[in-house]
Amino acid sequence: MVLAVLLQCEHVTCTISNWTPSVEGSSVLKNVPNSVQYLNFRYLNITTLNFDVLDRVRLSNDGAIETSIEYSRVEQGYLSSQTNISSLLLMDTNLSDIEFEPHNSMLKMLTIIQSQLRRVPDTINQLAFLQVLAIVRSLVDSVDLGLFCKLQYLHYINLMHNKIAFLSLSRTSGVEFLTLWDINLSHNLLTTVRLDVFNGMKALRTINISNNRLHSLNGQLILSSLKKLELSHNRFTELNFCSWNVSNLAELYINNNTLRWLPVCMEETMPSVSYLHLASNVLSTDDSIWSRLAKLHQLTLLDISYNRLTSMVWANITLSSRYINMNNNPVKYIIISMAIDGFYVDVGCTTIEQLTISSMSSNETYTDTYCTPIRCSYNSDHNSNQLHCDKNVDECKMCT
Repeated sequence: MVLAVLLQCEHVTCTISNWTPSVEGSSVLKNVPNSVQYLNFRYLNITTLNFDVLDRVRLSNDGAIETSIEYSRVEQGYLSSQTNISSLLLMDTNLSDIEFEPHNSMLKMLTIIQSQLRRVPDTINQLAFLQVLAIVRSLVDSVDLGLFCKLQYLHYINLMHNKIAFLSLSRTSGVEFLTLWDINLSHNLLTTVRLDVFNGMKALRTINISNNRLHSLNGQLILSSLKKLELSHNRFTELNFCSWNVSNLAELYINNNTLRWLPVCMEETMPSVSYLHLASNVLSTDDSIWSRLAKLHQLTLLDISYNRLTSMVWANITLSSRYINMNNNPVKYIIISMAIDGFYVDVGCTTIEQLTISSMSSNETYTDTYCTPIRCSYNSDHNSNQLHCDKNVDECKMCT
């Protein structure tokens, strides 16, 4: 059964469904009102698409439109420099190649989701005003970041959920990555990364290389602009941050690896870290772990749950941390001599036998001891600064 082409418009949005240009021609485009700002195509029956066909939509004041093509047979595309598209989305298509003509001054956002692309199109560097690039859930297997270096307005690169196993940066001369803020390479097949590929990105704030197969990082990361680094869900057994310069890094995520000890030089090279996530590793208590973490004077949140820690002792140290998650560790005792107001520690699902916390204001210091051998509360009858713990005989199935 052949479905007839359908045009539906509401306010400034129009959707064209089931259009077969070779059969029905382009007359449907002439019926699109000139006030349209969003033009969507669904179930478009064409394999090679020249976006110049959209020029048949007469826009008021020669404006730009945002265009999406979804659930369509498109395999190849060509976007000329004259096309009046400011944002282009291609989702769930057969796209394997797309070419961009030089000197395109209109396209600001390009999003390709669920395609057959095996590489980032070479002509992407012709999109001089591009701000956002996303190629997601496709088949891209390698990336040369040098392809983007001259795109002076590019803020975001999202290449998550591809097959990327190799990352490189071809050397070029001139200005590079002036405004790139965020690069997302998560959910790929990377096993190692040369960190110097990022060092020329002087405005970069976030690097996400989580959910890969990384077992090592080569070289040093020298990037004072960096605020957030995502390394979670990889295969790291150890990390060395010596000679790095990420002095403004605020968030570090290394969850779900197999780290046996803290990354070397972390406290020296990352003094501004305030959110540190180390959950689901194999960290064990040693003589230095707590003293090293205490040197992170801006640390606000520490998630170190699901490890192999048997104790936590911070004596004669005023902690900056407001929240520590220690749950699901085989911890026996915790001693914190000076916790700040509002301090909260979660020691649920542990084997804790001793919990000692002193603070300047006990009424604003909290503990969570669910599913543990002891149950603790502050003694309000005598000294509210005294944490009192009793044995807990209740059975708990939450942690089994």
